[in-house]
Amino acid sequence: MTNETSKLDIKIFDEKDSQPFKEADLTSKRVYEIHDETLRTPIEKAEVFEKLLNTPNECELWIVPVTEETASIMKSITEEKTNALFGMLSSIKDKMQRDRTFLVLGPDCSSDMTDQVKELGYTLSECTPEQLEEVKVEY
Repeated sequence: MTNETSKLDIKIFDEKDSQPFKEADLTSKRVYEIHDETLRTPIEKAEVFEKLLNTPNECELWIVPVTEETASIMKSITEEKTNALFGMLSSIKDKMQRDRTFLVLGPDCSSDMTDQVKELGYTLSECTPEQLEEVKVEY
């Protein structure tokens, strides 16, 4: 078994109040937010993430910690059980911290990368430049 370096470059943004997308040049890139609404166990999430790391495509995964109103998170969730869980949580907490995960695809990334991510059970939504400019590190 060979130990190859992943072609998926993971970047974590943790400087409070920074706006990673506003500060980056993304003119030749497409950005998708990755959602995992499957209620996988931590072990299952780790196994799927490992498969994502083994992609043959050169691309980036940006992880941005944010604080959001629980009700607004609920609106974006389409999976019924996950939505119910957040509904219950919103009755206890007004705001919550979470990591938003973005897939950043440059011109060197294969166009079938989004299909590969969907096959792993993730939901993708393409982000507009305006949406990305609003993303701010908050914790």
